[in-house]
Amino acid sequence: MSFTVRWVFAVSAAMLVAGLIEYGVARQHIIDRGLEDSRRTYEAVAGRLEQLLVADTNPLQREQSIAAEVRHLQHSQGTVYVGLFDAAGTLIVRGGDGDGGASDHADASRFSEVLSSGETTVETEAEIGGRGITRYEFLVPVSAPEGTLILEIDQHADIITALIGDLGPHKIVGLFTAIVVAIPLSYVFGGHSLQRHQMRTKQQADGDPLTGLAGRRPFKPLLEAALTDTRYAVTSLVLLDIDGFKQINDRLGHSHGDRVLQGLADSFQVLPGTDTPFRLGGDEFAVILPGSDEDRAADALDQIRADLAKRFPGVTFSAGIAASSDESLTLTELWERSDAALYEAKRLGRRRSISFKSMAEGHTVSAEKIDELTALVSSNAQLNVAFQPIWDLRRGVVLAHEALLRLPAGSRINGPQEAFDLAERLGIAAALDARARLAVLAAVGSQHWEGLLFLNLHPDGLPCFDLDRLVSELAAAGLEPEDVVLEVTEQAGLNHPDSIRTLRHAQDRGFRLALDDMGKSNAGLHALRLVRFDIIKIDGDVISRLDNDPSAVATVAAAVTFVQQAGGWIIAEGIEEPGMLTMLLQRGLAGAALQQPVIAGQGYLLGRPSERPVGLDTHLSVLDEFAVGLAQGTRDLDGQQRIP
Repeated sequence: MSFTVRWVFAVSAAMLVAGLIEYGVARQHIIDRGLEDSRRTYEAVAGRLEQLLVADTNPLQREQSIAAEVRHLQHSQGTVYVGLFDAAGTLIVRGGDGDGGASDHADASRFSEVLSSGETTVETEAEIGGRGITRYEFLVPVSAPEGTLILEIDQHADIITALIGDLGPHKIVGLFTAIVVAIPLSYVFGGHSLQRHQMRTKQQADGDPLTGLAGRRPFKPLLEAALTDTRYAVTSLVLLDIDGFKQINDRLGHSHGDRVLQGLADSFQVLPGTDTPFRLGGDEFAVILPGSDEDRAADALDQIRADLAKRFPGVTFSAGIAASSDESLTLTELWERSDAALYEAKRLGRRRSISFKSMAEGHTVSAEKIDELTALVSSNAQLNVAFQPIWDLRRGVVLAHEALLRLPAGSRINGPQEAFDLAERLGIAAALDARARLAVLAAVGSQHWEGLLFLNLHPDGLPCFDLDRLVSELAAAGLEPEDVVLEVTEQAGLNHPDSIRTLRHAQDRGFRLALDDMGKSNAGLHALRLVRFDIIKIDGDVISRLDNDPSAVATVAAAVTFVQQAGGWIIAEGIEEPGMLTMLLQRGLAGAALQQPVIAGQGYLLGRPSERPVGLDTHLSVLDEFAVGLAQGTRDLDGQQRIP
C-alpha cells in the first residue's frame, strides 16, 4: 500500500475518531447544562414553597397558595408530573390529574438520599424502570416547620436532548462525505461546520430562555475579560434586582412576573452595544459596562428605569454599582463592592441606585472600613478576644465568662458593634462571626480554662450553622458542648424555621442556650415561646430603669416568672453604676431570689473584659460593700440615701 493511501486512511481515521469524540463531549455537555438549569429552576420553586410554608397566613390560604405554585410548575414546558410529599412518602399536593407514574403514596426509601444530604437528586427513567432514558426525575428538598418535604418533578428527557438535534446523524454523514471528497476539505469545511454547531448549541446552553439574555455561566468569564481588556481604563459592574418581585408573582401570577422579567430585558436595549446584560437567576440581573465609570453607569440605569416604567408602570428595581478605576480590582473584589452597594440600596428603601463610590465618600461608611472588614473576614488577620466575668449575685462567685471580640490595634472601625453592623449590610456577618469564634477558641485553647464559656451567635449564621464543625473546634480547644452557652439576641429572627431547628439541635447536642438583650425590643416573649432558653439576659437599659419605669419592672417580672417555671438563670447585663446593683438587689430580683437557682450579673462594676479570665475562687467584693450598707440601713453603694 502506497504512502499516500496510508496517509489518507490514517488522517481520515483520526478525523473520524476526533469528530465522534467531539460530538459525544458536546452532546453530554449540553445535557449536563440542561439538567443543571432545570435543577436551579426547581430549587427556586422550592424556595418559594418554603416561604409559603412559614408565611403568617391562615392554613386554608397557605394550602391554596402552595397548590397554586405546584399547579403552575405542572403546566411548565416538558413537565410530566409534579407532587409534594412528606418524608414518609405521603402525597400532600399534586400538580394535576395525570399520575405521571406516581400514586398518593411514594416509596419513602427513594427520598433517603435527599433527606440525609439536603441536596437535589436527579435520576433517569432507566434507573427507575429499566426501559431507557425517556424522562428525568428531580427530587428537591423543601424545608418546612414540621420537617423536610420532598418536591418530585418528572420531566420529559427530550426537553433537554432537543438541544443537540443539530448534532444528529446527519453530522456524522456529513463528516464521512467530507472525508471521501478530500482530506483538506473535510478538515476545512467539516471542522468549521462542527465548530459552528458547537457555538450555536453553546449559546443555547449559556443563554436564558425566558429573557434571551446571557445567563450566569458566561458572566464571570466575560467580566474577567472586560477587567483585563487594555482598551478600557475603567469597567463598571451593576447588580440589580426587581423590587417586590415576590409580591408581583403572588398578586398577579407567575405569568405576569415572567412578562415583567422580559420587559426589563427589553429595557436593557437602551444600553450601547458594548454593555452586556445578564440574568443571573430569578429577578437578579447584572450588567457589565466596559469604559463606563460609576456616574455613567448610574445615568444608564436611569434610562433603563425610565424605559421599564413605560412598559410596566409601578415596577422598579434596586441597583448597586462599582467601578474598577484608579485601582486594580479582582473580579471578586468588584463583585463584593457592587453587591454591598445593592444591599445598601435595598436597606435605604429600594427604588434607587447606590454606587460604591458614594458609600466610600462618607454618605454611608468609608471605603477604608469596608476594605478592612472584608480583609478581616477573608484573611488570617489577628483578632483579639476579651473575657468578661458573669457573677452569682447571691454567693459572689464566678459562674462563667462571655467571650467578646476586640479588633486589631489601629483599626478604623469603631469597635465590634460597628464591625458587625457593617458586616450585616455587606452580607458577611456570618463569616465575621465564624472568624471571631475561631479567635475565641484559639484564646481558650492557649490556657487552662475553667467554668462556662458564653459564645455569641450572629442571627445571619443560624439558618445554616454547622454544629458538627463547632463541636470539632471545641474539642480542639479542650471543651465539650456542656461547657458552652450559645447566646443569641432576641432580635435573632427566630421565625425562620431553620434558625429554630439549629437551636433545638444544639440543645440536643448538650449546649445551653441564652437569650440576650431581653427587653431591648418587643421580641423577647415571642422568642421564649419558640425556643426553650436556659438563660435569660436582661438588657442593661432595663436594669437602669427599675426605680422609675413600670415597663422595666414588668420585663424583669416576666423573666423571673419564666425561670421559676422552666428553670435556668437570669443575668442582669450592663451593671456599671453602684445604684444599678442596689436597685437590682432591692427591687428587681430580691423577692424571687430565694426560689431561683441563679441570679447573676455582668457589667463594668462587677468586672471589665480582660484577656485572662477571672479565677473561679475569686470573690465579688462589691457584694460585701452592699451588705455593709444594707446593715447600716442608710446608704447604697454609691453613698446615696437608700430607698426604704
